[in-house]
Amino acid sequence: MSPHQMPLLLVRHAVAEDSHPLGDEARSLTAEGRATFRSHARKLARLTPMVGIITSPLVRAVQTAEILAEAFGLSRVEVHPALRPRAQAPKRILRLARELGAGWVLVGHNPSLARAGALALDMDELPDKLRKGAALAIHPEGKGKHFSFAWLAAPGRYLQRSEDLHRA
Repeated sequence: MSPHQMPLLLVRHAVAEDSHPLGDEARSLTAEGRATFRSHARKLARLTPMVGIITSPLVRAVQTAEILAEAFGLSRVEVHPALRPRAQAPKRILRLARELGAGWVLVGHNPSLARAGALALDMDELPDKLRKGAALAIHPEGKGKHFSFAWLAAPGRYLQRSEDLHRA
């Protein structure tokens, strides 16, 4: 599969601990979150190959990205500040998605990631919640600003494809 046929994935970090003595940025994935997401990541890797992974610098996102890298057989994860949860994060995430294009995984946080996905698809909000560990697959449409919906996969849920959304 050529990189142009691959989607771009927006992946919300997996289930993390509620708090950490060092603060929000240090929160790591729970043991159950790791196990559940590892299984989900293997399913994602069977759906499509990917060429690279970019992640938020927060611990839970980096850990999620590392699990994805293992599942996709990628040797490296890159940290990027655009994926940090901040006020302007959705626009920064969308800009990064456009720069990278198809074949990349962006790992981040809600509500920023869900808002970036909605902006990419020219929607007010996504048709379904971007749950922890969920992957939104979108296809860049030419050199323009728009993307099209490919599928949404969340741990323990059925894969939603575009035809499923049109029936809803």
